Amino acid sequence: MDRSSKLGAAFICVFALPFAGFGLFAFATVIRQMADGTADSKVWLGLIFAFVFTGIGLGLISPLIFGSKVLKKQQRAQAEHPAEPWLWREDWAKGHIKGSTRSGMISAWIFAALWNLVSAPILIFLPQEAAKKPVAYVGLIFPITGAFLLVRAIRLTVAFMEFGATWFEMAPVPGVIGGELRGTIQARFPHIADHSVQLRLSCVHRVTTGSGDNHNTSEQIVWRGESSLSSGQLCPGPNGTSIPVSFRIPWDAQATETRTSRDVIVWQLEGLADVPGVDYHDVFEVPVFRTSQTPAQPVAEASASVPEATHPAKMTVEIKQSAQGVEFYFPAARNKGFAIGTTVFQLMFGTITYFLAGSRAHVIFPLAFGFFALLLLYISMQMWLGTTRVGIGNSELLLQDGLLGGGKVRRLALSEIESITSAIKSQQGGGTGTPYYDIELTLRSGKKVTLGRTLANKQEVDWLLHEMRRLTGLEPKAMGASTS
Repeated sequence: MDRSSKLGAAFICVFALPFAGFGLFAFATVIRQMADGTADSKVWLGLIFAFVFTGIGLGLISPLIFGSKVLKKQQRAQAEHPAEPWLWREDWAKGHIKGSTRSGMISAWIFAALWNLVSAPILIFLPQEAAKKPVAYVGLIFPITGAFLLVRAIRLTVAFMEFGATWFEMAPVPGVIGGELRGTIQARFPHIADHSVQLRLSCVHRVTTGSGDNHNTSEQIVWRGESSLSSGQLCPGPNGTSIPVSFRIPWDAQATETRTSRDVIVWQLEGLADVPGVDYHDVFEVPVFRTSQTPAQPVAEASASVPEATHPAKMTVEIKQSAQGVEFYFPAARNKGFAIGTTVFQLMFGTITYFLAGSRAHVIFPLAFGFFALLLLYISMQMWLGTTRVGIGNSELLLQDGLLGGGKVRRLALSEIESITSAIKSQQGGGTGTPYYDIELTLRSGKKVTLGRTLANKQEVDWLLHEMRRLTGLEPKAMGASTS
């Protein structure tokens, strides 16, 4: 442990000890009052105080005690395997990676218990305060939130009882950039999945900013692969059910990396299934690195090793055949959920700007909130009204991008096109959230042109890429584009 880490640990201990001390003192006082019969009807308030303060104090100190042992073990592994970082974690080295179901359940109960202990007294004092000032009813948001947290903890408990202690049996270790990640998820499925089991492998850039109570952690999905397994592809396993996992990892992907304690690249494997009762959803943090098996440069994949792009059951893009070729039409309001969320934030920022403009606040505040309100208004309009039309045929690509089918038509010769790829440009939620893809065309001059925006279905994106590449001559020609 370096000097800065030791100073940080010492600071946390100094900060946490008063909480633990006050909490334990409160416990001792309550127990003494109950023993000598002097406790009154409000003794439970003392118990809540004791629980909360002791929990905060010990909760901050215990990771330092147990974490130091883990850190020493990790440092020993680093010294023994300096060039093999996937052996620095015991679970990675064994290829036996536990799922998040159990830890998520425990964390949910701790958080729900602390929240409800703190917010429960509001229900006692609120009626009296609300009789004087009805606005006090706003305080109900805290116990209502506590009820939702309890429901969440109960659902996670039911999921744990349903699917058991899950793990990912990884073979080989690690996942290889430019190669594969393979293994099996071991879970218990008392009921057959209604549809299929969805698997997702995501590369996530996790950044923490701020400090103390004001710290914030953001997760940006850098890359995601998806696959779907039918119930017939599942096998019996030691825990009940084995879910086979196999993903190709791009050659240019980022490796698992801890740049600093506040800036890391992590890879997350997710398993999801729609089953009767509580749905299955588990997350495993897996090692993905460049190894001696990583090719020195990108190589063309054998056709047998690349999954064939398949037409999704439901399309958001309309495709039709015309005399000029094949037309891809990206209609307005394709992602209503995302559009509604953006509009709600725009209205919030607009309302705040309105009140700040009429107040005595410094002019910088309404200007800042107004800027974000206008930016969100533009994004909302694009999501609700924006359309794109791409026509490919007669040795050229036609592109029309605007609002409600309008916009200037741009013509590009197929000979000018270097590549057509997809990129994650926005997302909802964190590392396990929903990424939205843009389809981008790169010209031989290096200039990029957007052909379609905010596509949520990875299968649809892959199929559109395949068809556009085929029609522009970037892939061998096969069957014609399907219409829908």
